[in-house]
Amino acid sequence: MKQPALPAALWALLAGNFVIGTGVMVVPGTLNELSSSLQISAATAGQLITAAAAVMCVGAPLLAAVVAGWDRRVLLACTMLWYACGHLFATLMPTFGALLPVRMLTVIAPAIFTAQAAACAGLLVPAEQRGRAVTFVFLGWSMASVLGLPLGALIGGHLGWRAAFAAIALLALVSAIWIWVKLPSGIRPPRCHAMPGRGSSRVPFSWASSA
Repeated sequence: MKQPALPAALWALLAGNFVIGTGVMVVPGTLNELSSSLQISAATAGQLITAAAAVMCVGAPLLAAVVAGWDRRVLLACTMLWYACGHLFATLMPTFGALLPVRMLTVIAPAIFTAQAAACAGLLVPAEQRGRAVTFVFLGWSMASVLGLPLGALIGGHLGWRAAFAAIALLALVSAIWIWVKLPSGIRPPRCHAMPGRGSSRVPFSWASSA
């Protein structure tokens, strides 16, 4: 039996995950160029990876609560714009000390986007298609591993790490526009009410963040 086609908006979310993943992997792919350009060791340049990982691991659950009630069209488009600005701003940084905090701020976007895109995908399709939709959106990360990482390394190797970061910025801008055009407005996750006997407060909660 032929399965029904997935909404066109899911392609925008898949592309967003591809850009997010490619941006996360651009530092490992251009590590040698970074160390040479900034006149630091490869081990020191590798701290950009460590710092980014820490921000994403700590930030993802915390930020999920902060943005739980946002319209997903606004949230995801703005997140990609933040990602674009962060990578563009990084190209202007002359030293490792200046680049590190910019990189840490930039990867707030992956901490938000991937989980919220999965939550959004589940709200765009009937319940019986949610697993398929979420899997489809996560293919963007797989594509980033296969295509995005070598592409970033290729650009960095020939044109320098700043050109690779600028390319990510451009892709993120295109992704933000695509998401804004294709994603319907008014998508918000359901709210989770307090359990009986535990008070009457309401806590914004995304169904995906509980998985």
